[in-house]
Amino acid sequence: MTLGSLSLALLRVNYRLARLPLQLFEDVAVSRLDEQEPVRLAYEQILIDCDRAAAYLLNDEDAATRAAELERRTASVRLLIGRERHRVQRRGVILLDEQRERFHQRRQQDAGPPT
Repeated sequence: MTLGSLSLALLRVNYRLARLPLQLFEDVAVSRLDEQEPVRLAYEQILIDCDRAAAYLLNDEDAATRAAELERRTASVRLLIGRERHRVQRRGVILLDEQRERFHQRRQQDAGPPT
């Protein structure tokens, strides 16, 4: 074991210790929030970024695995949110088209036959 690999191993242990309060906070408070809450998604993104940085800088396989798993879960939630927003927006466009059509029909009826 070289001095560099020993120092990386110590840094990995320190990162895992530093991450314990973040994990505890997630387990106690954040996990009680709805999956689609913006606060929860933002907190999970912070954890993903921290784990990615640790995976890259410390060559930490565990952090890379945690980041990948959390990103997969949040990606599916974000996809559901995007689909719901698209559905709502599409429904709004349909309603606007229907209202526009009714407006034009009323205008034609009010104008009466051309003289």
